[in-house]
Amino acid sequence: MSVKIRVKNRRVYLDIYHNGIRKWEALKISLTEDKNTNKEILKVAEICRAKRELQILTNNWGLTDPVGGNITLLSYITRLRENAKKERLKKNLYCALVHLKAYSDGGNIQLKAITPQWVRRYYEYLEKERGLKPRTAKNYEVTVRVAIRKAVNENLIPADPTTGIKMTKANDTDRIYLTSGEVQKLADAVSKHKYGELIKRAFLFACNTGLRISDLISLKWENISCEPLQIIKRQLKTDVNVFIPLNKNAWQIINDGRIHNHSEPVFYELHKYHHPQFVKWICKEAGIEKKVGWHTARHTFAVMSLENGVDIYTLSKLLGHTDIKTTQVYAKATDKMKREAVEKLPELK
Repeated sequence: MSVKIRVKNRRVYLDIYHNGIRKWEALKISLTEDKNTNKEILKVAEICRAKRELQILTNNWGLTDPVGGNITLLSYITRLRENAKKERLKKNLYCALVHLKAYSDGGNIQLKAITPQWVRRYYEYLEKERGLKPRTAKNYEVTVRVAIRKAVNENLIPADPTTGIKMTKANDTDRIYLTSGEVQKLADAVSKHKYGELIKRAFLFACNTGLRISDLISLKWENISCEPLQIIKRQLKTDVNVFIPLNKNAWQIINDGRIHNHSEPVFYELHKYHHPQFVKWICKEAGIEKKVGWHTARHTFAVMSLENGVDIYTLSKLLGHTDIKTTQVYAKATDKMKREAVEKLPELK
């Protein structure tokens, strides 16, 4: 293992050879025409070289990085966002950065200075002072927690300060869904809006398949298998492959009797008209007054599936959930419906 200073085209680099691999890291400093100035620049470069060598050595021995813990939480999350591959993760990290910058000294705190007390105060800040809904606040709490735990795994800090701290409790039982009768009302309704039929077809298709709006927009005919009749698609949010059988309702919605190009979208131009407001319009035209959005169709698919005997494990696979606990919230919803149904039985005299 070696770390040496190299100069190329006046730019200063670190030449690192470790575990049989050589790579150069730019220090983002350059030499000048002045010899005295260059001496000072090379002194700085030597300090950087020594720190980088120390980092590699401590990592080899499983010790805490004495340098990495000095960087701020803001800088660390910014770096994670730059290296993130999934768009969903990038978005969550961006939102976490926004809230950290607004928090008093939130982004400027060093990784090694984060304490359980700081984490607890930050969680309270998200929900109470920022006024975020519990589900949204929990989402950003999870993002920061994941970032801190990654810092622990990289030996930047010795222990996880988020351990044992409860996150904001999100109420998962108030998810809005349509009943089978309301789904039928929507199917029977005729929309007056120019693209109302497109929105209605896509929404009803989601009620029968559980697809998210992002997957509806990106759904192409190459994702539709005819033997057997099913959807084979990698979900954009979770990057998980799903295999969803198409029932008669779903197939009738998209089957127009034509032969389509594999790269052609199933719902043409849906990317232009996918704002939740369009869903509210078509539901209002059908006489449905619930507060609906695109995700309501996914909730509807889940609840109707459970009501018709689909087990929770199978439903989890159909929805593409990576954790079955996420699917269990729908079981709570059906339990509530069962209770309401039993209570409606006529009273004996």
